[in-house]
Amino acid sequence: MKKYLLILGLTALIVLPACAELTVDDTVNKDYLINHGYSSATVRAVNKSIARQNGEPLPEEVEKEYYNQPVVKYVRRFFMYLDPSLDDHSFMNKDLNTTSRYDDL
Repeated sequence: MKKYLLILGLTALIVLPACAELTVDDTVNKDYLINHGYSSATVRAVNKSIARQNGEPLPEEVEKEYYNQPVVKYVRRFFMYLDPSLDDHSFMNKDLNTTSRYDDL
């Protein structure tokens, strides 16, 4: 019985460290998520969440080519002027001052 417990214990010591090979950066990688069966919408949501936490802009693929056309850009800015709740990714990319100053009044 002691031999079996010794063999089981040594096997557990050999097998357990193999489970800790992946880091957080590996598990949120686009290729890793797609290979493990996640949809492209989930991959975009994960990447957008990470970009928001880091304060970086992450435009959608549609935004890159469609919203950069001159007419669309100005019409969109006009509607953003009318409705300030539209997201232009400028709020997440500002340097926030945590101390109060004279111009905060």
